Amino acid sequence: MNSQPIKWVDFYKICVGMMNMRPDDFWNISPREMYLALQGFNQFNGSNEKETPMDSSRLEEMMELYPDG
Repeated sequence: MNSQPIKWVDFYKICVGMMNMRPDDFWNISPREMYLALQGFNQFNGSNEKETPMDSSRLEEMMELYPDG
């Protein structure tokens, strides 16, 4: 088990500010439920550490597919 204290302020900013969790729900959620919710949020929003950054050739391809106005 991790001996580091939980950084509630940071988790509050993420859960309430980014995930739109109600403050009452945040304060009533267990740490395990919070970690699972954060994991699901990251997966849904494409935050996958295994993804590689976009390179210039992919950017050029997307610019051709989706030109600005």
